[in-house]
Amino acid sequence: LSSKELFERAAEIVKDYKEGEPILHLKLEDESPLEYRIGPKDNPLPFLRNPDILVGENDLTALSYLHEPAVLHNLKVRFLEPNHIYTYCGIVLVAINPYDQLQIYGEEVINAYSGQNMGDMDPHIFAVAEEAYKQMARDERNQSIIVSGESGAGKTVSAKYAMRFFATVGGSANDTNVEEKVLASSPIMEAIGNAKTTRNDNSSRFGKYIQIGFDRRYHIIGANMRTYLLEKSRVVFQAEDERNYHIFYQLCASASFPEFKDLALSKCRRPSQYSTTFLLRKQLIFRIIASILHLGNVEICSERDGESCHISRNDPHLTHFCRLLGVELEQMEHWLCHRKLVTTSETYVKNMSRKQASNARDALAKHIYAHMFDWIVEHVNKSLHTSSKQHSFIGVLDIYGFETFEINSFEQFCINYANEKLQQQFNQHVFKLEQEEYMKEQIPWTLIDFYDNQPCIDLIEAKLGILDLLDEECKVPKGTDQNWCQKLYDRLSSSIHFQKPRMSNISFIIIHFADKVEYQCDGFLEKNRDTVYEEHINILKASKFQLVADLFQDTNKDGSSSTNNTTSLYFYNDWGIITVSFYLAFAVLLILCPSACTLNATTPHYVRCIKPNDEKEAFSFDSRRAVQQLRACGVLETIRISAAGYPSRWTYPDFFNRYRVLMKKSDMTVGDKKLVCRNLLETLVKDPDKFQFGKTKIFFRAGQVAYLEKLRADKFRSACIKIQKTVRRWLQMVRYQKMRKSAITLQRFGRGYMARRYAERLRLNRAAVICQKQYRMVRERRDYLRVRQAVVTIQAFTRGMFTRRIFQEFLLHHKAMIIQKHVRGWLTRRKFKRARNAAITIQCAYRRMRAKRELKQLKIEARSAQHLKKLNTGMENKIVQLQRKMDDQVQSKTHGSDPGDFIGSSASQSVGRVQAELDEERQRYQNLLREFSRLEQRYDNLQEAKVCVCVCVCAFACRCPMPSQMSNGSLSPLTLQFQPGHRRNNSNQSSLEQELESENKKLKNDLNELRKAIADRASKNSSSNELQDGYNLLLGQLKAANEELDVRKEEVLILRSQIVTAALQKEKETTNHIAQLQSQARKHEDELEAFRTQIELLKDDIEKKQEMLNHTMSLSPEAQVEYSVQQEITRLTNDNLAKLILYQQSYSETLAAASQSTTAKPEMTRQVTVQRREKDFEGMLEYYKEDEALLVKTLITDMKPHAVSATVPCLPAYILFMCIRHADYINDDQKVHSLLTSTINAIKKVLKKNNDDFEMTSFWLANTSRLLHCLKQYSGDEAFMTQNTAKQNEHCLKNFDLAEYRQVLSDLSIQIYQQLIKVAEHVMQPMIVSAMLESESIPSLAGVKPMGYRNRSSSMDKDEEGPGSYTLEALIRQLGQFHGVMGEHGLDPEIAGQVVRQLFYSINAVTLNNLLLRKDVCSWSTGMQLRYNISQMEEWLRGKNLHQSGAVVNMEPVIQAAQLLQVKKKTSQDAEAICSQCTALTMLQIVKILNLYTPLNEFEERVTVSFIRNIQNRLQERNDVPMLLVDTKHTFPVLFPYTPSALSLETLHIPANLSLHFLTRV
Repeated sequence: LSSKELFERAAEIVKDYKEGEPILHLKLEDESPLEYRIGPKDNPLPFLRNPDILVGENDLTALSYLHEPAVLHNLKVRFLEPNHIYTYCGIVLVAINPYDQLQIYGEEVINAYSGQNMGDMDPHIFAVAEEAYKQMARDERNQSIIVSGESGAGKTVSAKYAMRFFATVGGSANDTNVEEKVLASSPIMEAIGNAKTTRNDNSSRFGKYIQIGFDRRYHIIGANMRTYLLEKSRVVFQAEDERNYHIFYQLCASASFPEFKDLALSKCRRPSQYSTTFLLRKQLIFRIIASILHLGNVEICSERDGESCHISRNDPHLTHFCRLLGVELEQMEHWLCHRKLVTTSETYVKNMSRKQASNARDALAKHIYAHMFDWIVEHVNKSLHTSSKQHSFIGVLDIYGFETFEINSFEQFCINYANEKLQQQFNQHVFKLEQEEYMKEQIPWTLIDFYDNQPCIDLIEAKLGILDLLDEECKVPKGTDQNWCQKLYDRLSSSIHFQKPRMSNISFIIIHFADKVEYQCDGFLEKNRDTVYEEHINILKASKFQLVADLFQDTNKDGSSSTNNTTSLYFYNDWGIITVSFYLAFAVLLILCPSACTLNATTPHYVRCIKPNDEKEAFSFDSRRAVQQLRACGVLETIRISAAGYPSRWTYPDFFNRYRVLMKKSDMTVGDKKLVCRNLLETLVKDPDKFQFGKTKIFFRAGQVAYLEKLRADKFRSACIKIQKTVRRWLQMVRYQKMRKSAITLQRFGRGYMARRYAERLRLNRAAVICQKQYRMVRERRDYLRVRQAVVTIQAFTRGMFTRRIFQEFLLHHKAMIIQKHVRGWLTRRKFKRARNAAITIQCAYRRMRAKRELKQLKIEARSAQHLKKLNTGMENKIVQLQRKMDDQVQSKTHGSDPGDFIGSSASQSVGRVQAELDEERQRYQNLLREFSRLEQRYDNLQEAKVCVCVCVCAFACRCPMPSQMSNGSLSPLTLQFQPGHRRNNSNQSSLEQELESENKKLKNDLNELRKAIADRASKNSSSNELQDGYNLLLGQLKAANEELDVRKEEVLILRSQIVTAALQKEKETTNHIAQLQSQARKHEDELEAFRTQIELLKDDIEKKQEMLNHTMSLSPEAQVEYSVQQEITRLTNDNLAKLILYQQSYSETLAAASQSTTAKPEMTRQVTVQRREKDFEGMLEYYKEDEALLVKTLITDMKPHAVSATVPCLPAYILFMCIRHADYINDDQKVHSLLTSTINAIKKVLKKNNDDFEMTSFWLANTSRLLHCLKQYSGDEAFMTQNTAKQNEHCLKNFDLAEYRQVLSDLSIQIYQQLIKVAEHVMQPMIVSAMLESESIPSLAGVKPMGYRNRSSSMDKDEEGPGSYTLEALIRQLGQFHGVMGEHGLDPEIAGQVVRQLFYSINAVTLNNLLLRKDVCSWSTGMQLRYNISQMEEWLRGKNLHQSGAVVNMEPVIQAAQLLQVKKKTSQDAEAICSQCTALTMLQIVKILNLYTPLNEFEERVTVSFIRNIQNRLQERNDVPMLLVDTKHTFPVLFPYTPSALSLETLHIPANLSLHFLTRV
């Protein structure tokens, strides 16, 4: 193949080649044959191609064959087919400019690469930036990113994206927004330092080194920018099709603005496309820039002699220049055309020619622009500077790449010299890394020969080198470029890196590491001198504008440089001419700056930008241009160094998994994988130098992996042949069995047909016999039936006659029996009536006799003494009073005149009063008798009831039916046995009543006699003696009556004592027995009461469950499930609480019994098991205002979720609401406001303190939402009261409307929800990729591919067994833990479902983003693993009853991605099926997955470019958002549905461990 075809064509050997044959038979990719001639004069053998499994590898060092065609082919395949612009090459990131806008730099991509290992993701500039950031944090060593490449290769854009990554990941810790300032400085520097070139419309014409500083927490605190190699010559000269710096065009485009009228600029005819990026508002800066434009337009006129020149006094541009800079016009006009010569004795002023004046003018313009550039950089650095101490930094170096043009001058020489220095450092760094890798793996170290460009560097910078000779020639007064070039020929011709061109005497050739470059000597001395006259500088120093004067104050006679950010050195020569040693710029950066800021003191990371074509066409690849740049940037040298050692490296587990098909079954049983791999390699590879066994890896020479792949493919091929053989045998066997089965079937059907014909003949013969038999049978049966009918008829008539005779006899007997029945009944009834009348007569006579006896007995009782005594109760007092009155009357009579009349009248009055009092006492006596009878009857009833209770208890104990016993009268003996013993004896009572009656009659007679005596005395009006005798007689009778009454009293007392004694004896006899029964009855009463209480509780429970059932049936199915779960949790909590209370009670009772065991009474040893009912509460808690802080501290600040885990869920919320209810009840608005405000602030503080604690966040989300629901439920709003009970409606707030606080709590709940999601995602973030994409849920399914350098040198330290990874079970376990914590805290199921939905979205986003950024996981096996993992997560959702939460819908993109990896991808039907199935994926995502799809073995085929184009054409109709990665920070709007609580506030129990003793239940 020709050299041109070598880089573009791939072929396959179709005929075995033997050494020495002149022709190699090949077949190209388009199936066309080719005879390739081989020989010393023709072409050498072509390079071997890598296996298909390695084509498109994202790390070039992973290729088995490392050579230029393989590298170029791999880059071309990656760039053109899947449009991958980034590829690793060892430690270098190769970035190819796509000349198109790609959606791979968004914030979601930054988030995807942040925290990831470099080898885990597809190559990207963000991966390099993350590696630098991670190594800075881990190793505490400064880092640097060196971005190099040709103009137009994308260096500035790559550096900008790297800084954007640092600004996003390491944002400032305070509000200074340093990262935004760093990014904002880029447009400014592009405006003053970028210009359009033939190769790039926005080419950076200066080098810059941006140093981003970080603090100890690795947040950006400041930045610093160093610039060098500013192309000042562009200010005064631009090549064809090139332009000046953007700022000039931007200023001219804005000339019409009012603030720029003073600049006297004309409209730009070619405005810059970057005119909107520059935002400087410094008017003086604009004046300086405009002055440079006017200075360039100053026209210098030559004099006739040619040795002098002048400037027209009417030149407007010079006038504007002097006005804008504030300098004197005359002096500037004079010194632009003259110069000063200073000698030892005097000073001369010399005229300058027009050419010299033009050069001086241009030098002044360049000098002004350079100082303005440095001034802007200095002030940008001031704005980025920070006073904080810098802990570490990351430097981003944006430098020209190696450049070679048709005409190369001083600028290309400086650029290539700088690249020589960088390449030397790069080679040493690569060599050092290789050596460290070998030492780490304990591989015998052999010196690797690599290209050393130190001779080329010595040629340039050594003593009497190119730079030294250039300096020497610049000091010569009449030095010229030709003289300097001749010195180079004379002094350096012996160097192998220096050559003289054949056809030129004013150029020289330097053999750089990348290529030969021919430099033109014209302009070298002038550009190196960069002459600026002192007079011009002095005029500018005298400017009336302070800024202009300050720009040039730093240049002084001692040759020092004052700017901190420029790397140019200024000094004065003997003639007062300021020269600039331009070539020292980059040397100062690399060598002379302090060690902390040099690249040698940092860990470098390399980015090589490649320009794919010179036409700036999107995704067009020019192989020759690419190879040229790869050589220039050192990529191929890196590959050569890697190929010189052991480029292919495998870990032992990966090698075992990949090549275990080559092992024997006996080797698989060995447990040590290292020993198995060692035995296998020693068997397969005979040359021991082709591989080395490291500590954790196996190292292979170039080509060995391809050889192992060939052996593996051969093994698979032989296995496939064996499988095919077996399958074909099976197919033939199946075919034979089908034929045999068909033959047997035909035979069976033939034999069946013959058998059926024979059977038919037998059936016909048998049918004939049966017909004959039936005919004969019918004939004989007909005769038989005729004879039988005749006999039956005769028998019937005969039997009827005999039967009628028997019936007549039976009828006569029946009538006689009826007559006898009626006669006997009449006789019996008559006898019964006689007996009944006699019995009634006897009963009447007997009852009459009993009635007479009872009447007599009652009369006797009425006349008894006890009866009379009761009737005359109080008579003694009356008589005493009467006697006292009579004494008073007698005494008054002795002193009066007419005692007889007085006595008579008083006696009559006394008798009347006595009579009235007697009637009154009689009436009272009757009332007492009735009351006594009533009380006695009540006492008897009570005693009977008591006995009945005892009997009922006994019956209950004996398990006898009580109603039946009582109805059957079986209790009467027992009732008689337990009659009360205090009832009176009937005989004693009757005798006592008779005595009282007789006594009463006697008293009445005595009273009548007294009345008569008084009346006689009064009528006779006898003398006082007679009256005294009558009075004495009356007193004597009264005394006799009193004595008789006392005697009767004593008898009554004796009788009463006897009755009581008898009653007590009888009572005592039954008391013992009754006491025993009462103790048993009491025991049974307690049990019965317990049973009744239990029945009541069960009834209440049934009623509550019925209400709950009715309420549940009214809800939706989803709400029914959630409500039932919540009720079950509440029930279990209440049961546990009740058990805890009973346990506490029993424990306290045990302690009380132990402490009072010596004094406790027997009846107190038994405790009642039924809890006594407390008084009714209103569901409020009262507290004092001064206890509010303690309440908030106890319930919120110091609350731990486990402290209330065994109580009612959301207990703090209920307690707080009960306190709010009491404040509302007492109408204290200050108390309500203070409590709610303190609660909200305390919750915020707790969440801020525990911002990474999922349990605490979930706990307060549940409590906050529950407090919000309580405020709604008890607000009094009818919309929230529909599901309340009557008692809950009574507890509604009465005085305040807390709608505003409900809104505040709703906002707080949303904040807590977002924090909960953030915490959960932070916990799950490191688990998702490993669990979903990397863990082998289906063992031995995933394939293993060769690893490149990036996988071998990951930023994470790995032990011998590899890094610890998360499995799918760990992820599901973590999800279950989250869900369990939320359920334990009583979080509403709807909110928990939304949390799970958001977490599943995060899992989907992270998984899909990693899938879209990792080529190694885009395979068929990964799709199967992923689909299995998703099915396991769906099973978990169904197990937790969360399948209706919408979480599965969020996983639809990943599901479709897994299906896309598994489906067939060949035909148009496959494309149509993919487009119809993958509706949740965007076109970019589908195309990206198809481009990343990688076969794991040679039996799979890659997705063709035509198929991908077909997919793109079909998906053009979609209006998809041009989004590649999913936004991982997207959060669904949260909805807090109203969920009222079924808990009654008055039944809420507050545990004692909360120490809320200052709260009082109301």
